[in-house]
Order: sequence, then structure tokens, then C-alpha cells
Amino acid sequence: MDVIPLITAAAGGGSSGFGGGGGFSGGGGGFSGGGGRYYGGGGGGIYVGSGAGWVVLAIVVIVIAFLLLGVISTWLMMRRMRQRLEERDTQVRRAAAEAAEDDAAFAVERVTGDVGVMFHAIQGAWDARDEDALAQLVGPDLMVEWRRRLRDFARRGWHNRVRVVTGPVVRYVGLTNREDDAEDRVVVHIDATLEDYVEADGRRIMRDGTAASTVDLREFWTLAKREGRWTLVSIEQDTEGAHNLSAPLVASPWADERVRDAAVIEGALADTPGPDVATADLVSVSLAEDAHAQALDLSLADARFAPDVLTVAARRAAQAWAEAVDGDDAPLAAVATPAAVATLLYGGDETRRTRLVVRGPQLEQVTVELLLPSPEPARMRIAVRVRGRRYVEDRDTAAIISGSKDTETTFTEHWMLALDGPAAMPWRLTGVSA
Repeated sequence: MDVIPLITAAAGGGSSGFGGGGGFSGGGGGFSGGGGRYYGGGGGGIYVGSGAGWVVLAIVVIVIAFLLLGVISTWLMMRRMRQRLEERDTQVRRAAAEAAEDDAAFAVERVTGDVGVMFHAIQGAWDARDEDALAQLVGPDLMVEWRRRLRDFARRGWHNRVRVVTGPVVRYVGLTNREDDAEDRVVVHIDATLEDYVEADGRRIMRDGTAASTVDLREFWTLAKREGRWTLVSIEQDTEGAHNLSAPLVASPWADERVRDAAVIEGALADTPGPDVATADLVSVSLAEDAHAQALDLSLADARFAPDVLTVAARRAAQAWAEAVDGDDAPLAAVATPAAVATLLYGGDETRRTRLVVRGPQLEQVTVELLLPSPEPARMRIAVRVRGRRYVEDRDTAAIISGSKDTETTFTEHWMLALDGPAAMPWRLTGVSA
């Protein structure tokens, strides 16, 4: 059977990836005419006449050349990706040796061994439609999405059959060792060959664009700890998860950028007026020429308005947003109101049938657009320019409604912040708009 590379997820995938699979066949007919030649054999061919036939042949040649170019381009892309994976795996294995001195769960043999067992268990449980077994293997938030997809298959009378043929090859490509075990993460790249098709009314439905049931699967898996063992909390497809190959490695808690961010916040709080002092009384911000300059002026009297503090607030919100897509919402809820959380995760869809997915967001610029020192609490609207992947997905079928999993883009968010958060993060995200 042919192998089709770079499929969407097997376990955890939605019904949108299946269509009818197939191909077409024709009988032994031919086309004839005066003054031409018939190229081809068996049941099909191309007739080339003295006029339009040569045009047809030229078009066919161009199409074939275009397809070959696409195949070569894909092969080169896959080769570059494999090289990056190998280089990253070597780098992370060195970091894992350091992390394992603090916590043996990060050891290379432990991670790769656990993932190999987990991979087979997850594919088997998905094939058996065993939600209870899956719930023991994946995070609770990810399981919410998987239940929706399994029930969508059931409504259609479809059974997604999955069987591991070879693999997985597991590459260790990311790790985060924080002081709190609940925040520890590892990222692995999975490469395996599977049977993956749908059974419906005694017939097989293959994945779109192929008549083969055997497929190649390449994914990034993010794992978190639950009761001392690794569990799956997020899946990204091959190009979708490429950001993991350049993400920071945190081999020890004191190497975490959050430690530096906490120091920035702590320093700002130490240079803050007393609770009886209103923000509007600190400085006449109306004298400044724009909101960004106003914030800079105000930061001389209240360091919470300083640019580095605002950058920390925006970066923490963006990181929590990305984690909450498949994982725990609590870090995002700690820095944003429920309304802001809902807008970030569902993009204004009140039915919550779709979700807004962001992967690997990197802050490029934070600009103050509006400063409202009164009434209390003071508020500020910032423009946050972000680079990453962003798309809207149907939660039942996993169909992409808009955006792209594969293409990194730059987009700007407009966030309203209020100075009413806890000491660990005084700025709380209260409003979101595109």
C-alpha cells in the first residue's frame, strides 16, 4: 500500500480528514481524429493533433513539471525538517542530562520509553473508542476536545480505525523544568506508520486525497505530569509545531525566564505609591504627546507602568493563551477575566462550536495605545504584535475554518489591561479585540 506523509492526527483527529478516498479508473476507450498521433497505452492516452492537440500536450507537460516541482519541494522541506529534528534532539538530550539530576522524570530513557508505550496505548484506546482509557492517558482539557470528535464520528455512524504498523521513532525536542512539578513540560516529535481509515456501513472511507489506508504520521506531543507520570496535553502537526525546535530549554528552575520576569514585577512593586494615592494624581499625563509617552512619564512615579513590566504582562498572557488551547486554563484565568479568556479561546463564538487556536506565539512589539488613569483602577490599551500560527477550528470535526496550521503569520491583538491584578501580576487582561 502507498504511504501518504504528513497526515493530520490519527488518535485525536476529526472527521474532516476523511472523504471517500479514492481515485478513478477508466475503460479502454480512446480518442481518434485526423492527422494526429495517440500517445499512451492500455486504457488511456493523449491524442496529439496538428493543432490544438499540441497545446493539450504542452499543458500536460507543464502540469507534470509543476507536480514534480511540488514533490521535490516537499522532499527538500522534509529533509530540512529531519535535519533540524536530529540537531534539536542532540541538544535536548544534553539539557535532559542536566535536568535529570534535579528530576529523574526528564531522563532521556524515561521520556522516550514512556512515550513509546503511551503512543501505542493511545492509538489502541482511540481505535476501541474507549474514552475512559483515553482519559487516563491525556490531559482533561484535551480530552474534552477528543470526546467531541469521537461523538461526531458516532453521530455519522463512523468508526475511525487506527493500528500502529511501525514506530514510533521518538525524538526529544523540548523540556521545561520548573520549580513546581505541575508546570514541568517535555516535547517530543513522533514519527510512525499507521493504518488509519473509517469504517461505515461495511465499507472503508480513506483519508482525503488517497486510496491507501496506510499513512505516515508526524506530530509534536507536549507532555505534562500527572501524579508523577507523563501524560499527553497537546498535539501539533509537523509544520504546526515547528516552533518547538527553537523554543527555550529550561533545564533547571533557576534558568527559567519567569524567574527574571518575577524579579521585574517585584522591583516594580517596590517602587509603587501607597494604596491611598490615585494614579491620576501622580502626573499630568495630558502633557505628553501620545499614550506611550504618557505611560513612560507615569512610570517615573509608578514603575508598574514601565515598558518592561507591560512586556512581561503581555508575554505571560500570550504564553498562558497558547497553553490553554489544549491544556489547563488556570494560568490564563490567573491573568485575565472570564470574558477575556472566552474571547481568546473561542474568538467570540458564543456557541463555542469553534475554537481559536494559537501556536508558538512570540511577542514582537508592545505599544501603549490608550491610557486611562481614572477612574480607578487605572486601565491601559496595548497593541501586541505577535508572530505565530493562528487558525479557527471546528471543535467536532477538526476542520480548519480560517487561517492555517502550516503558515506562520504576524498579527496584532489589542488588549485592555486593568491595574487590579494580584501582586504576582498587577495587570489583568480585561478586554480583547483584533
